[in-house]
Amino acid sequence: MTSQVPKTPSSSCAKGPGSFSYGDVLQALSSSEWECLQIAVGMGYSHEEVLKAMKRKGQSTEQILEYLVVHGQLCEKGFDPLLVEAALEMHQCSEEKAAEILQLMSKFQEMGFELQDIKEALLLHNNDQDDALEDLMTRAGAS
Repeated sequence: MTSQVPKTPSSSCAKGPGSFSYGDVLQALSSSEWECLQIAVGMGYSHEEVLKAMKRKGQSTEQILEYLVVHGQLCEKGFDPLLVEAALEMHQCSEEKAAEILQLMSKFQEMGFELQDIKEALLLHNNDQDDALEDLMTRAGAS
């Protein structure tokens, strides 16, 4: 894992502090979850980003920070934050594999396919572009 503090107090994918209500969530955190949250927030990540990462990765501080770093790096490369989350969900924080799938997802979205269909086709066909495209076109023709 590479440790990298975000360049800004909140990475490029985060929304403003008023975009997420987390008061109840914060009160429900265990002491270990609270400690993890404080460590990541202390490194410059927003509460929202950290809570999302905790939801996806559990309460391992190392895994949460790895997720946040990779998420931020992919967003800085210009990928849509929602696509980044989907790709990381599919590829367990592998930046290389996530970047590869993000390029395919972006391409297929530009062609007009729905994100859920794209994810299913790529998973089904092990990220093979041609097979996934054929699957997507078959699905589109059937609907």
